[in-house]
Amino acid sequence: MNRRAAKPEQDAQPKIVLNPSVSLPALLDKGAVPDRTFRQFLYDMSVVGAHLESARQYLAERLGVTAPQYNIMMIIARSGNDAAIRVSDVADRLSVTGAFVTNEVKKLVKANLVVKRANPDDGRAVLLSLSETGLERVKAIEPDLLMVNDRLFGTLSRDNFQQLAATVGSLVGVFGQTVAVLKALSATSGHDERLAPAAAKETRIKKGG
Repeated sequence: MNRRAAKPEQDAQPKIVLNPSVSLPALLDKGAVPDRTFRQFLYDMSVVGAHLESARQYLAERLGVTAPQYNIMMIIARSGNDAAIRVSDVADRLSVTGAFVTNEVKKLVKANLVVKRANPDDGRAVLLSLSETGLERVKAIEPDLLMVNDRLFGTLSRDNFQQLAATVGSLVGVFGQTVAVLKALSATSGHDERLAPAAAKETRIKKGG
């Protein structure tokens, strides 16, 4: 008796339809997938950020410090004002707390790379400058710094760079505010569900929306 082989029943694959991941009109494309460009932009930003961090880590290792300490030393080195700068000004440039800068500066002072001295205009504050050793190390890595930055940004025109610098600078504040809200939500998750709408409202207010 012939038996016809039964065709395996193929499982029906449900079609996945997701809502756009952003609703702001300025960030949406026309077409079936309106957030395609936005999502690719986020992926690209993540990759660029990771590569930039790796490049800074390379320079920090050449300097013999950590990446955060490298940033602090470079800001001090290029501060003007007789190469002296306040802790608060360093913190503002890096968008970190003064306590963080103070803690890292203590390590740099101990390593004889940074010098602290009293601020003649404010007895409660100190001014930071590079030690002779710190300055020698910074000067020694200048060829590496030039090579890294030229390679990273060599494809940009002057207009491209000016626009990029302005755009990224405009995002720093709102990115920080958003992360602060997310940390608050994470810390209170499961304890007060009412915080979510309140946090969202706070974000809109800070953005001027």
